[in-house]
Amino acid sequence: MYESINIFYNEVTKTLKRVTEEQSENINRAATLIADTISNGGMFHVFGTGGHSNMAAIEMCHRAGNLCCASAILDPGLSCEHGATRWNERVVGYANEVMRYYRVKTGDVMLQINAYGINAVTIDTANYCRANNIPIIAITCPELTNTVPKNQHNRHPSGACLYELADIVINNYTPVGEAIVPINGCNYKASPASTIINLFIVDAINARVCEILAERGIKPDVWVSGNGAEGDRINQKNMDKWFWRLRHI
Repeated sequence: MYESINIFYNEVTKTLKRVTEEQSENINRAATLIADTISNGGMFHVFGTGGHSNMAAIEMCHRAGNLCCASAILDPGLSCEHGATRWNERVVGYANEVMRYYRVKTGDVMLQINAYGINAVTIDTANYCRANNIPIIAITCPELTNTVPKNQHNRHPSGACLYELADIVINNYTPVGEAIVPINGCNYKASPASTIINLFIVDAINARVCEILAERGIKPDVWVSGNGAEGDRINQKNMDKWFWRLRHI
C-alpha cells in the first residue's frame, strides 16, 4: 500500500476506534434525547454550522436508512457549492433567520456539527436554542476549540464556545489544522478526516435512535433505497407524512 494511503487509513481508523470506545455513552445519551423528542412529536434538526460540517446534515437528508423526521438545515448561504469563501458563517445574527425559516421551536432538539465551535452562526444557533429551551447536542472538539485565542477575528464576539453551550458534547477529536497526512516535500499535512468521523457519529446516533424507538414499541419512519422494488412507494408514503415539516424533500 502507498504510504500516504496507509497513513490516512490508520489515522482514520484510530480515531473511529477512539470515538467508539470513549464517546459511545455520549452518543447513547444523544440518541435517547432524540428518541424522547420524536416520541413527543418534536423534530430532530441537524445543522452543520460551517461549509464542510454541512455535509453531516446532508447525510441526514432523505438518506436511505436514516430517520424521516430528521430536518436537515441546508442554508445556501453556508454551503460550499454556493461559494466557499462567502464567510456567512461569521455573520452575527444570520443564524436567527435560519432558525426562523426552518421553524426550529420549543419541543425540538438540535444536533450541531462544528469542529471548532466558535463562529457566529454556531454560537448564535446555540444561543437561540438555549433561549427557546431547545436541547443542543454538539459534535465538536473542545481541545481544538481551546487552541483558538478568545479575541481571534473569526470567533463570535462573545468569545463563547459550542461545547460550553451544549447539553451533550460528542468529541470528534479533530486535530489542529484538521489534515492528518504528512507529505515529504509539502509544507502542510494533507487530507482531513473530520467529515468521515462526523458522518460516523451522525449515522451511529441515527442507528441508536431507531433501536431505542423500536425497543419502546415505536416503529421509526426511515427512508429506504429508491432503487429497490418497493422503494418509491414506501418513500412516497413517508413524504406524504413528513413533507410539510421538512424543507428539503
